[in-house]
Amino acid sequence: MSIKTLWYLTPADGEYPWSPGGLHPFNPARYLELARTIDRSGFHGALVATWPNDPFVSAGFAAAHTTSMRFLIAVYARMIPARLLAEKALAFDAFSGGRLLINSVNGRDNILVKYGMDTDHDERYALGKDYWSEFRRLYAEGADSNFPNTPLRMEPTHPGGVPVWGAGDSEAGLASSGEVLDTYLTMMRQPTFLAEKFQAARDSARAHGRTLTDFGALAGVVVRPTEREALDRFRSQFEETGVDQITDILDGAVRRRTHGAQDLRTFTARDPLRQKWVDTILDGRLPDPRDLALGDGLYAGITAWSPLDIFSTGSSAVYLVGTPDAITTRVADLRERTGLSALILAGWPLTEEAAQVAEHLLPRFAAIT
Repeated sequence: MSIKTLWYLTPADGEYPWSPGGLHPFNPARYLELARTIDRSGFHGALVATWPNDPFVSAGFAAAHTTSMRFLIAVYARMIPARLLAEKALAFDAFSGGRLLINSVNGRDNILVKYGMDTDHDERYALGKDYWSEFRRLYAEGADSNFPNTPLRMEPTHPGGVPVWGAGDSEAGLASSGEVLDTYLTMMRQPTFLAEKFQAARDSARAHGRTLTDFGALAGVVVRPTEREALDRFRSQFEETGVDQITDILDGAVRRRTHGAQDLRTFTARDPLRQKWVDTILDGRLPDPRDLALGDGLYAGITAWSPLDIFSTGSSAVYLVGTPDAITTRVADLRERTGLSALILAGWPLTEEAAQVAEHLLPRFAAIT
């Protein structure tokens, strides 16, 4: 079974969307071009995340203009009634030809409080179990017309239910994963980290008499014909952003995580490697890509949703960087050592980098068994 490779589908795009002037204005035509690129390039699908756009609406727009790609739509459990979500899923599947996947998101306190969901982290996982069970039951029932004199029904497209993907690295998250998910996800890290999380999710599923279908990781990617080209492109993310902007991004991240108790200058990283990044940046210099190497062909970078991972807490700002053969070798090694079978990748600008991955990696990934 080859690696299921997904891309990101979001209007938050640009050359360096985390930096001033690097984010494109909202543009439905550009969004549609990205979706069509993903569709015709042979990706398994795309993650449609919860940016300011409603992911079901934007995914529905893209589905109308594509034919084969799947849409992994991010959903916060309990944000909408399970019956309404089942009806939305039935409709999306009916109009798209069964191309819906759901990404179960546990969420962050600062996001969910806006929607009146003030339960704590672990309790959200516990409540989510009943929610997803109810959703599956209602989806399997199909939906009847609200008008009895017109007995139109919408039947489920997925006989086994809509596949639910999701992450959960905490003890509560892993316990929930085995009971709720079909595909377990985590952020890309070293093989030992992935193997540990995948095994814990596998054990959790077994304890509930279930088997997980896939195990996946989220990562950034920069692939080029030569290593020098790949590293130069990776380096440009930092050079174009600039040390002042990176300092501000990280300072803000530290203040948020510590609720204002610390800033970047008073922050101490968990390990010498990450402390070296902090010291270099505070000295007004950019880290060299070689200093950002995490081992096993992985590099610490920046994404549109995550700064440089100075916290060492499973950030998605971990990149695969290198030549097509080198990255393929790393992914094949991860598959052998951890059971990895799915990847959700991103690189900016999203359309252009999707084309690079389609040309250089997808055919090679398809040969990994």
